[in-house]
Parts: sequence; C-alpha cells; structure tokens
Amino acid sequence: MAEADDAVPESLTLWRCIGCGAMGNAKECVGKCDFKRALVVDAASHADLLEYFLNLSETNQALREFAREVVVKATTPEGFARALEGLRERAKDLLARAPREQAPQAVPDDERAEIWLCAVCGMVEAPRDCLGICVRRTGDFVRADDHDSLGARIAGARAENRPLAALARQIGWSVPRPGQLERMREAAQSAAMTFSAG
Repeated sequence: MAEADDAVPESLTLWRCIGCGAMGNAKECVGKCDFKRALVVDAASHADLLEYFLNLSETNQALREFAREVVVKATTPEGFARALEGLRERAKDLLARAPREQAPQAVPDDERAEIWLCAVCGMVEAPRDCLGICVRRTGDFVRADDHDSLGARIAGARAENRPLAALARQIGWSVPRPGQLERMREAAQSAAMTFSAG
C-alpha cells in the first residue's frame, strides 16, 4: 500500500525536562552549525492518527475493490439477481470492519513544542529558563509539519470514504420492493462505476 508507506515520518528521540520544558538530544556538534526552527508533537499522539489513517486507507481499498465487483456483477439483471445476496453480505462485512467515523484529533497548537534542529548533525536545542526542578524524560517526537500533512491526508481519505461507504450501505441494507430489482441494479452499477477505475 504505497499511500501508507510514505505516511510514517522520521521521529526524533529527545529528552524533555518536566519542570521547565527544555528539550534536547545527545548529538555531538561537528563544528558546522545550521540550526532551523521546527515544531514537534509527541509521537504517541501522532501514532494514533497514523493508525486511523492506515485503517481508513485499507478500508477504502477494500471498498474500491467491492465497487469493481459490483460493476462486473451488475452487468446483467440476471447476474445481479444471482450475486445480490453475496454482495449484500460482503458489503455488511466491509462496513463492520471500517474504522470509527470520528478520527483522533490532531495535536493542538498549544501542545506543540518549539525546537531548534541542526541540519548538519541533528542536534536539537530548546532551552528554557530553569525552574530548579530538573527531571528529564526521554520520548519520541515527530515534526508538526508531518503531523499536519497526515491530518490533510486523513481529510482526503474520509472524503473518498463517504460515497464508497454509501454504496456499500445501499447494497448491504436495501431490500428492493417487488419489481424494483432492476432499478436497484442500475443505481448500484451507476454509483459503482464512479469508483471502479480508482
């Protein structure tokens, strides 16, 4: 799944003082400094968002395959009538395995930490005024730009998911009235053809 493979960002392992919030790492200076400002977010929060994105991407892929199957099986009224029960069960299964509708929230601005990252050696500095409570805990962080990019990708995947899931619901939960099977077939095939090329 190529779209998911490039969604995993590089992480930075940093210490952070629980007293003043100063941050850094144990890189040694190589004599050429090129520090640039960056914002980082806690990697655990990012991981929740990433897991949701990967699950949603997998669901969308399965729903696109389902749409292609609908196009093939809805080619003729007889073929659709024979395949409808199997399509209905598959649609219900896909909908049951889909990730919850509500995505985890992106890390808000006030929980993002400002650091200075050296492009040459990877040293991180984020000094703060010491409060005299020096307790450093090590954790993983990712760049806020990567976090925000993932949020945008989730929005795109959710926009794609809505009509795909609607097609699955239409087939999974609709029972045509007598004499209306052909109408259902035409509607399903028309909707499925929109996605079958994706």
